Amino acid sequence: MKRIAGLICLTSVCAGVIFVEYEATSRFGGAFILITGASALALLASALCRAPEGYEGANGLHFRKRNRRLGSARRVRFSPGQLRRKWT
Repeated sequence: MKRIAGLICLTSVCAGVIFVEYEATSRFGGAFILITGASALALLASALCRAPEGYEGANGLHFRKRNRRLGSARRVRFSPGQLRRKWT
């Protein structure tokens, strides 16, 4: 019974999405499709860049530690005494 209810829910959600896409395409034309496609590709590219690197060996799937590169300027924290000396 739960499986049938899940399929009905999934079908109704898919039908709703198709209806909204049809309405948006009929109102905005092809520009909506291009913007949606570009947004989806950008989201996918950002997710792939953030994903950890790994490899599959004989013992299973292994992930490497992330190599965090620092930016060109390191973050510097000044103590309150150092700030007073610089500004006075």
